[in-house]
Amino acid sequence: MIVLRLTPKLRLAAICTIVFLLGIFWLSAYVGYLIGIGDAVTAKAQNVEMSDELISLRESQRKAQQRAVRAEKSAEIDRLAAEDVRQALLAYRNEVADLESDVEFYRRLMAPDELDKGLSLYAFKLSFDNQTQRYQYSALVTQAGGKNQVIKGNLAITLLAQQGSSVSADLAVTDNEDNAADSDKLVTDTVKLQSMSLADLPDYAGSLPAKLRFRFFQTIEGSFKLPDDITPVSVVVAVKSTGKSAQQIEKTFNWQDLMGAS
Repeated sequence: MIVLRLTPKLRLAAICTIVFLLGIFWLSAYVGYLIGIGDAVTAKAQNVEMSDELISLRESQRKAQQRAVRAEKSAEIDRLAAEDVRQALLAYRNEVADLESDVEFYRRLMAPDELDKGLSLYAFKLSFDNQTQRYQYSALVTQAGGKNQVIKGNLAITLLAQQGSSVSADLAVTDNEDNAADSDKLVTDTVKLQSMSLADLPDYAGSLPAKLRFRFFQTIEGSFKLPDDITPVSVVVAVKSTGKSAQQIEKTFNWQDLMGAS
């Protein structure tokens, strides 16, 4: 076993070396501490900056969402306004069309063609109401080009129908007065039809034969229901006036044409 004895010089050198090494360690630690403090300050500043940017981005997003909502509402308002304008224009066009139709109607009454003079069945319409399950009719009788004398008479409406099985679809019935009788004969020869007044149908509402009393025109309206075992083929409208210049008009309308027109 070897024992080394440190001389005072060696002991002083060892102490100085240890102190130097401790100084270097402390200095390194202090420098590291300063660097850490600087990085922490930088990180904190960056964190604050990023927080500000996040707040700014959230504010921008909120404003963008508000603009998008306002734009969407504005677009919806514009769409609704455009739809209102379209509906208004459509209503105006329909109103103008009705007025033009009325003007044409009165023109024909006041200044008719030769063929339109005298008593006339101007129009006959038939429609079906899905809510009430009823058929509604409207007949317009006119007097054109006369001496404005009061017309008296009556209007009758007769339904030609088959009871039971359906009628062949190729049956043709014309509303031409000259061919009405031939058409009725053709239909009668093809299938056996029943002739009945609309007033005899169930739940009839109206008055038939309807009394006529007018100077220029008169509208006759009513409604009815069809029994399930009735297949209508045609409708015959007969108009008769009384007096010295008595007239009689009879027109036959195909049921499918009437329902198609409605």
